[in-house]
Amino acid sequence: MRILVCAATLPELQTFSEETRELVLSEANPFVQKGEQGFLLTGVGLPAALATLFSVLPTCRPEQILNIGIAGAYPNSGLQIGDVVMGESEVYGDIGFELPEAPYFQSISESRFAGSLYANPFSLYCVQEWITPSVRFGRGSTVNSCTGSEQVGLAREQVLQAHFETMEGAAVAQVGKQFEIPVCEVRTISNIASTRDMRLENIRFALERLRAHFGACREER
Repeated sequence: MRILVCAATLPELQTFSEETRELVLSEANPFVQKGEQGFLLTGVGLPAALATLFSVLPTCRPEQILNIGIAGAYPNSGLQIGDVVMGESEVYGDIGFELPEAPYFQSISESRFAGSLYANPFSLYCVQEWITPSVRFGRGSTVNSCTGSEQVGLAREQVLQAHFETMEGAAVAQVGKQFEIPVCEVRTISNIASTRDMRLENIRFALERLRAHFGACREER
């Protein structure tokens, strides 16, 4: 298999191509292969993403994993709603320790308990095939609980030196590293990771922008 395209939800996965608009995947049947391409519905969050990837990769062994979807941008990242961002790295963003004072959080990567899994960010591949002139680049943070306040957004941005957050990115990057498969991540911004604001029109706009991005990638080939 040349490429495995994965996303947390079906609407995100369906932005990849005209072919994917017809996909019918579910938690019970999350994977399908069509020629040299495979499509995987990971489900939302770290446990689901890890479970589905570990169930598929031992047999399909793609040359590349492309993780797509929407994301939240941290307040000072310079990213705006609708921007397309390609991940340069991913970290686990809320595994660690709460602190009573600013910055209110210490990442497990700074602890003597960290071990090799958390010691360094997972590197991602900026694959030329998925780059257009409008693509931005940034560092991703993967969280179990999406940011809902300005204080948390600013603290995560500062501590993790990240530009955007998702709920699956680091899990995909981790599994790719373990299986020695390059992982590329392409997201569009649907909200600012600050005071909670998940307006449906912004989500729809982000999905439309993601679909347009992949359409532009094909036109440039």
